[in-house]
Amino acid sequence: MVLEREVKNYREVNRLLKAVPGPVLLFEEGPLDGPVRGFGTTADVPAAGEYTVTAACAGASGAKVAIGQEHPAAPFEPLELTLDCAGATTRVLELQQGYVFAHLVLPTPGDTPWTGAVGGVRVTGDPATPGTGAPLP
Repeated sequence: MVLEREVKNYREVNRLLKAVPGPVLLFEEGPLDGPVRGFGTTADVPAAGEYTVTAACAGASGAKVAIGQEHPAAPFEPLELTLDCAGATTRVLELQQGYVFAHLVLPTPGDTPWTGAVGGVRVTGDPATPGTGAPLP
């Protein structure tokens, strides 16, 4: 039963994340609860520019995803996106060349009951396309 809900939730998260077009720089998804919960990844940002961050969840009331960069010229302050699982949250950000990370922010340590809730994040963009994205804090 829970596995069937999880499969359905992965489909929904994929649908929400793939609604934003563009070349994919980073994509990661995973369970929001259960004994093996969470997700996180890094990706190489090939050039400074505007990128679109899309995050979504399904099967829960909400979740938080952090995204950021470590850059010598800026303080380390990841952006935390608060998600409501009714749809996707999208932000356009200005990223620097280097690495970007994204991960699920776990509300509590340790195992939680497995419900099949999942979340994910996708970063898309073509840095050659000019725009008005907000720099990461």
